Formats: sequence, structure tokens, C-alpha cells
Amino acid sequence: MQRFAQEVRGISAESALRRVGDALSDALVGTRAGRIVWASARLAELAGHEDSASLLGLPFAALFEDADDGILDATDGYGAECLVRREEGPPARVTVRRICGGEDGGADEVWLLADVTRQRLLESELLRAGRDLHAANREIATLRERVRRELADREELLTAVSHELRTPVTVIVGYARLLLSEKVGALNADQKRFLAETQKSCQRLDAFIGELLEAARSLTETAVLEVSELPVGTVIESVASALVPLLDERKLALRIAPEAAVVYARFDPARVEQVLTNLVGNAIKFAPSGSTIEIGARRLREGDREVVEVAVADAGPGVPETDRERIFEPWVRAGEGCRRGGVGLGLAIARRIVSAHGGKITVAPRAGGGSVFRFTLPAASPAGPEAA
Repeated sequence: MQRFAQEVRGISAESALRRVGDALSDALVGTRAGRIVWASARLAELAGHEDSASLLGLPFAALFEDADDGILDATDGYGAECLVRREEGPPARVTVRRICGGEDGGADEVWLLADVTRQRLLESELLRAGRDLHAANREIATLRERVRRELADREELLTAVSHELRTPVTVIVGYARLLLSEKVGALNADQKRFLAETQKSCQRLDAFIGELLEAARSLTETAVLEVSELPVGTVIESVASALVPLLDERKLALRIAPEAAVVYARFDPARVEQVLTNLVGNAIKFAPSGSTIEIGARRLREGDREVVEVAVADAGPGVPETDRERIFEPWVRAGEGCRRGGVGLGLAIARRIVSAHGGKITVAPRAGGGSVFRFTLPAASPAGPEAA
């Protein structure tokens, strides 16, 4: 310790100041009567000199492009901001602050020069980014307003379509039904056939309009789920019962796997019924007469959670591999679907509903021909003694 104290006493004040200055990232300068008498290496870098020795004897104020003798009035605090002349390249922007000396008219002073070139550049970039962000926010607000107006216009159009198309269709169907009842006169066989075809065509058109309106609204509205824990078999049975007339018309059989009645899931019954109606309805469209449509449900593990997978299989023409993802996009009809009617929105709505439940929906080829549509729902456990 004594040896260390002796070494410290042997270091001159100027030498100690130089060592401190060279260790700083800012430039340290000593002046006497306004001229540079010593400087740290950092000042030479700022001024573009090879070493600080070439600066000795120069007037301190001469280092700056935009300062005169007023620089010598810089006192403690933030000091003054100036541009340091460089022999090559653009000037360096610095803040100049007197850190000691100058009291009582003394000629010796020590100055600290902090390079703020990068700081000012960053501030400029930040200011520009702020302006760009403000402009982007204004543009987003404009786009939101435009989207709001477009949605309102579309809702108005849908209402007009619903009224202007469905009203005359309803009238035509009503008069066709009246004529077929023969309350206003007897009909021959051809007249009955023509009116029956007219009635069926109007009913198909009415269903098409209803599907179009429902689909257009469903794709833009936020899905609100009313979730319950139920066996999926309840919804499957409901859909199967509602579609019996269509199955009979196409001479199709429907087989429901028995385990569907005991597999529980967390889902919105009305929404999942909509998904199943779409999938089974498509199967009825494409399945060959006399074939069987199969509906199954099973519990399985998907990653770190338990899910229930519901599958609808048919013996139809199948979905080409290139279209197995596209058919879940709005307005897309693939393969046979292009010739079977529809607007290409049913599967898009089904995927949206399944996604709202946290599941996914896919299509794959069926062994022996046809397609299998599968979708998943969060699994649940039955309550009460049935859980065993």
C-alpha cells in the first residue's frame, strides 16, 4: 500500500489527466489563454488529425465551424453544441462543456467534447419514423372507415337481394302450390309435371339465395360460441334425422358409428350442426346412388391435448390432391362441385366454425374411393356415473 501511494505521488497532474482523457470515449482538452496546450487522442479522431500533437497551439475556437469566441463562455451544465471541422469528410457534431478552470479570470481551462453525431442521426431517424407512423395511422383510419362503409353497403345490398329475389320466388311457389292443389281447376298430367318442376326450381333458387346470404354474413361476422359439454352423437343424430328426405331421394344409406353416442366434446351444438349439415349435404350430392355415407367419432391425443375427431366418409369421386386445401377457401368449388351447384362458401364457413373451437378440418382420400372429411373439437369427460 505504501509503495502504491509513492507511485501515485510520482505521477504529475498533467500526466494523470492525459491518462484519464485517453480512457474516455469523449474528447478531453486543456487550454491556456484560449489555445490548446494538450488534448486526448479522441480529439484528434474527431478533428480528423493523425495525433493530438498536431492540435497543440491552435486556438480552441478555431476547431469549430459554427462557433466564435462565444464558445469560451460555455459553462458547467449541458454546454454548447457545435460542429468540429474535419480535414476530410463532414464535420462532427459535438457538445462542448467546460468542466473546470476559468474561475476568477484564470487562463487554464479543461473542456469535454461529447460526440453527438450518431445521437442526432438517431433522433432524426426517430422523428422521421414518428412522422411515417403518424401517416400510416391516418391511412389505417381511412381504410377502416372505407371498410366500414363497404360493409354497410354490402349489408344494404344483401337486404335488397333478399327482398327483391326471395319475395317473387315465394309468390311463384305459392301460386304453383295453389294450382297443384286443383282448387282453381283440374290439371292434366303434363300441367302437373310442369308446375311440379317449377315449384322445385323455385325452391332450389330460394335455398340458393338463403345459402348465399347466410354465407356472406357468416364470413364477416365474429363467431360467438355458446359452448356445452355434450356427446357428439346428439348433433349427429339431429343432422341425420333432418336429412332423411334427401338420403331417400338419392337412395343412400347413412351409418353412424356407435361410439359417437358416448364420445363427449366441448362445442356449440348449433354451430357444429351447421358444419355437419354442410359435410353430410356435400356427401349426399356426390355419393353414387345406393352407396353408404359413414359418420364416425373418436377420442384421440393431438399434441398435448385430448380432442374428439368427427369424420364424414362417402364413396363419391373424391377431391383432387391439388384442391384439398383450396376447397376450404371462400368461393372455391373443385372437381365435381363445379357442376353440382353451390357458391363455394359452405366449407369456408365450416373451417371458420371449427377454427373458432380451436380445432382443424381436413379432407383425405377414402380407402376404396371417395373422400373423408375430418374435423376436431376439444374433448370433454362425461359427468356423473357415466364417466366410469
